[in-house]
Order: sequence, then C-alpha cells, then structure tokens
Amino acid sequence: MSAVEIAGVTVEPGTRVNVSPTVSEAYTGDRTTLPMTVINGAGDGPRLFVTAAVHGDELNGTAVCGQLLDLVDPEHMRGVLIVVPIVNVLGAQVHSRYLPDRRDLNRSFPGTLGGSMASRLARLLMDEVVRGSDVGIDLHTAANRRTNAPQIRVDTDDRRATELAMEFGAPFVLHGPPRPGSLRAVAGEEGVPVLTYEAGEILRFEEEAIDIGVAGCQRIMAELDMIDEAPEADEPEFMASSRWMRAERGGLLSLHVSAGERVEEGQELWTTLGALGAERATSVAQEAGIVIGATTLPLVSPGDAVVHLGMLDGGDPFEDDPSEEEHGN
Repeated sequence: MSAVEIAGVTVEPGTRVNVSPTVSEAYTGDRTTLPMTVINGAGDGPRLFVTAAVHGDELNGTAVCGQLLDLVDPEHMRGVLIVVPIVNVLGAQVHSRYLPDRRDLNRSFPGTLGGSMASRLARLLMDEVVRGSDVGIDLHTAANRRTNAPQIRVDTDDRRATELAMEFGAPFVLHGPPRPGSLRAVAGEEGVPVLTYEAGEILRFEEEAIDIGVAGCQRIMAELDMIDEAPEADEPEFMASSRWMRAERGGLLSLHVSAGERVEEGQELWTTLGALGAERATSVAQEAGIVIGATTLPLVSPGDAVVHLGMLDGGDPFEDDPSEEEHGN
C-alpha cells in the first residue's frame, strides 16, 4: 500500500491522520475548517468515504462516524477510509439544516471554487473526498418534525450501488432516483456509487439508528474486503416505490402507527380531532405497506404529510436488470 494525499496532507500506510482543510472564515478572520479522519490501511484495497451531517441538524450519522472510527484499526485494514463526521460545519454550529446563506448543501454539488458558501463547501468535499473514491456512504435523518425508519435509499438503475445497499443490512431498502445537485447524484455521475442511509430524526442521538448505521458501514467495508469481519444481518425488505399520506382535515393529530411498522389495507393510520374536541376524521391505508417515515408534530393542516408508506410490491431489485440477461444470471 502506498501513501495517500488528502487536502495537502500525506497519510502513510498503516496510519490514521486527522485533516482539517479550511472551509470559510468568520468576520473576525477566524478559520472554519472541515474536520475529517483519513485511515490508510496497511494493505492494498479500495477507497471508501463516509459522510454525515450534510444537513447540519442531522446528528445520528455523526455518532455513527465516531463509533466506526473507534472500531477501525489501520494495521488490520486494507484500502483507504475517509470519514467526515460533520460536513455542514457552519449549519451544525447553529443547529440548522442549512448553511448561513440558507442554501441546502445537498442541492449544491458539484460546487465551484468561486461560488456561494454552499458551492465552495460542496466543491471542497468533491475534490478532496469524493473524487478518487470507489464507494461512498452518506448518513442522514428525516427532516425537521419527521422521523424515518432505518433505511437505505438507492437508485436501482445502478446495479453495484444496489448490491451494496442490500449488503448494508438496514431493515429496508427503498428505490429512489437521486435529486439533482445532491451528493449521491453527482458522485454517481462521476462513477462513485453512494448509499444514502436515513434513520431517525434531527438533533438527536438515537441508539437503534446509530447501531444499525455502524454495523452497516462495517458490512460495506467487509464486502469491499477492507476488513475481515462484520456483524451479520437479516435480508432487508425492498420497496420499489413509496408515497406520503396527507391529511384531509386539520386538527390535533393522534398517530396510530409508528416508523417501521407494517400496515394492512384499510388499517387506521391516524385520527384528527378538532381543537374543541367535537370533530373527528380518521385516515386509513389504501394499500398494504411499511411506515418508513412519519410526522412527529401533533398539529396538522389539510395537505400536510403525515405518514410515508413504502409499498410492498417491490419484488427483486435485480429482476429487470439488463446485465442479468446479457450474462445469463
């Protein structure tokens, strides 16, 4: 294994180095840096990056990164692991999803050297972390006032990414085309498959979400032959589509289901109650599915998204893959 250079810092084989390239600076001139850890294994292997808090308030992934780093020994690892626990450092400082200029970093890739703050941060991550990597894992949670069941989102048109998604070992895998300007979309365009792990809610450390994330990252490292062993996992349930169920009536919300729960057609999902207690409206599932996300706010208006259902007609994520026909398997 040879030395690698990240952000101007050389990392020798069998070593671990913390690197902090400059992202921005305050009005006072104080530097704002992007802390990351680079582990260069003692043996040859691929390059994997793990990022968290691209949205500055999504913290479960930050804990995943910390625990993963505690488990990895460079002397017994092959390849290169780059871990960025808090990508949106400026948003995280004020507990915000966004950067101070209100831009969404995960719609700003690939970025430019002379653009907005978000664009410059995106470009730094692309240049120093994404380009040159073989695979990436991007750790997220649900948005504000929502929660997600632990799941991997992947574009099943990318066979390699789909194979890795199933190997990660989260309970659910959901097909989802990447959003323009997102890290997953732009990395994929450059030939770097990225798995998006979604679990839990903002501004929390949630044990289940973190444990699944850490074990999943280990499984991907084992699949890439970077480490020898990883925890075993049950095969995930694959869903080819999902949709949000929305409130028809406004009121006080009583949710009857929780994230990760399987529901049947006709099952009651929630009830809304008028502020004076006189009016009620109950919403039911129109088809069977799994609750992969839900609101955490007990107040709703008509049209508000309440329950995110993953559909159970996904079948095999590889069944229509043209490469199987070409290679006969």
